[in-house]
Amino acid sequence: VSASGAAKEKPRRPGRPTGGDAAVRQALLERARELFLQHGFGNVSTRKIAAAAGTTPAMIHYYFGDKLGLYQAMIESAVQPLIDSVQRLGEAANDEAPGLESVVGAYMRMVAANPWFPALIIQEVLAQNGRMRGEFIERFAGRTAPALVAVLRREREQGKLRVDLDPRFAAVSLLSLCVFPFVSLPITGPVLGFRPEGDELDRFISHTAQLFREGVAARTETGHD
Repeated sequence: VSASGAAKEKPRRPGRPTGGDAAVRQALLERARELFLQHGFGNVSTRKIAAAAGTTPAMIHYYFGDKLGLYQAMIESAVQPLIDSVQRLGEAANDEAPGLESVVGAYMRMVAANPWFPALIIQEVLAQNGRMRGEFIERFAGRTAPALVAVLRREREQGKLRVDLDPRFAAVSLLSLCVFPFVSLPITGPVLGFRPEGDELDRFISHTAQLFREGVAARTETGHD
């Protein structure tokens, strides 16, 4: 092996990864996500994240401020498109505004595109001593849940949903339908052959929207004997 070839095979020392600022930032996000899932937020140091990304802790400070800022950026990179979509739906007032089907699609496509998301939320948010619960409520749940309730309330007022429907309860049920299938994927995948991707994801989104809507749709008055 030539000297130049041997040099290429040596592991790169921690430093500024090649590829520019976007590559450095993305590497930190990806390695942090992997380490948080494996060890938990509290058990991962910025030094460990930086080493895994092939850079230095100074780069975490430069891009994110600290480890919490890195975690926040990791969550926001996944959910910001969903936040924007659901808030637009919640603010729309006309009868032609997209409704439940768009909400279901937005939630399910976000989780499908970020398969790490359910596991991290269970570990760091829903666990009894979830370290990131407050952050998650402030930055995600607190911004999307009210918009989701607004969509349901609007559709009820438009006569599309049952008049006795409580939008808050319905929001909890809808979120369960959208998110739980991905939480249970380690079981339903091998047991049922469930693979929410491509055409199957499209069909499952349609199935979920139809299932929910038929359960909460406005009732048609019928005559009684």
